[in-house]
Amino acid sequence: MAGITDVVEKKSTEAAEPKAARTRKAPAGTTAAAKAAKPPASKRPKTAKVEASAKAEAAPKPRAAARPKSRPGSVEAEAAPVVETAPEPGSVPAPRPKPAPRKAAETPAPEPAAPIVPAAPARDPIVIWALSDGRAGIEAQAVGLAEAVARQVPAKIVVKRVGWSGRTGRLPWWANWLPRRWLTPESEIQPPWPDLWIAAGRATLPLSIRARRWSGGKTYVVQIQDPRVPAHMFDLVIPPKHDRLSGDNVLPITGSPHRVTAARLASEYEKFEDQIEALPRPRVAVLLGGKSKAFDLSAVRAAEMAHQIQLPLEQEGGSLLMTFSRRTPEPAQALLTARLRHLPGIIWDGQGPNPYFAFLAAADYILVTEDSTNMATEAASTGKPVFILKMDGQSLKFRLFHQELEGMGAARPYGGAFHGWTYEPVDETGRAAAEVVARMDARAARTS
Repeated sequence: MAGITDVVEKKSTEAAEPKAARTRKAPAGTTAAAKAAKPPASKRPKTAKVEASAKAEAAPKPRAAARPKSRPGSVEAEAAPVVETAPEPGSVPAPRPKPAPRKAAETPAPEPAAPIVPAAPARDPIVIWALSDGRAGIEAQAVGLAEAVARQVPAKIVVKRVGWSGRTGRLPWWANWLPRRWLTPESEIQPPWPDLWIAAGRATLPLSIRARRWSGGKTYVVQIQDPRVPAHMFDLVIPPKHDRLSGDNVLPITGSPHRVTAARLASEYEKFEDQIEALPRPRVAVLLGGKSKAFDLSAVRAAEMAHQIQLPLEQEGGSLLMTFSRRTPEPAQALLTARLRHLPGIIWDGQGPNPYFAFLAAADYILVTEDSTNMATEAASTGKPVFILKMDGQSLKFRLFHQELEGMGAARPYGGAFHGWTYEPVDETGRAAAEVVARMDARAARTS
């Protein structure tokens, strides 16, 4: 290798020297004949030109202007052009370096196969009984919670309406020793027992207290509302927070369970879309309750309420969606209808299909009388502004309930004007259902 290097360097040096410098001088004693053989001076190349040419060849070539550095990731930086220069005549090209021997293509080691995780076995559907005395507001709570559980686990829901013969249903729970004997045949409280028992209302208490014993511990018993009996008689009690009940097997929630979901609102709205779609905005839903232990709706208060609703609707050019409950006193219902029927909208008189859920879906603002936990909770589940309408009477529990809704950003007292705000829709029914499923699973894990 040393010999090759010397030759390369020598040849390169010679190639770099001017040609005139490499011309050998004639030795001394040159003969006249040799001189005579020289061409005349006029035909000789001029020495100055030869030397200038030699110097030009020997001078280093000017470098090309420096190219701007390409940015990382640019096309130029990734593939810069290669320029090959031809060797000068008479020079010996430098030997090209031998290409490095190619390494054998390395085959990447196969990645370890991912462990096969067996699919979780499909969960068998559970049977849920939703029990009540059949009153709409009470039944909606039991069925609403059952439907929320069924959205989380496969389930079959059976609605049971408890009926008592004679005055047996008025007896306190501890005085009704043989409750199944006094049930009406339509109640159908008999084996096979369900996996989950969800009951609401005083009429179901004598049955709920004994359901675990009848089923041999198979049935998980949930009682909604404050049962006014020791909570340990059930697997789980779900009362409203304003009842201020606590315990290891007590899950207080804001308001009450219900059946309102986004899918149901959309479905119900489609049934009344032809009647509602053309109504001007803002659309105001007015949900009216009535007489209860703590509240009443007198004709005087109904007239004041009508005035509070009429003025802002006329000013804003909106429409009215009003519905009454079974508890609304007839004089109050008649007065409100007479005062507000000239406004664009719909006033449901109880005839034909109930547009209640369609009203919730279509409304921009919702007004609810202060006597109803169910209607206020359902309205708050929509995420729309909810206003509480004052009635005759007062109640500490309901005041606490409305304060809870205000604290969650869902409701405000109605002051005679509409204004909007936003909040996270209240979903206490879904939270309660998740807790029921978790506790049932925990119990099943302990017994397996």
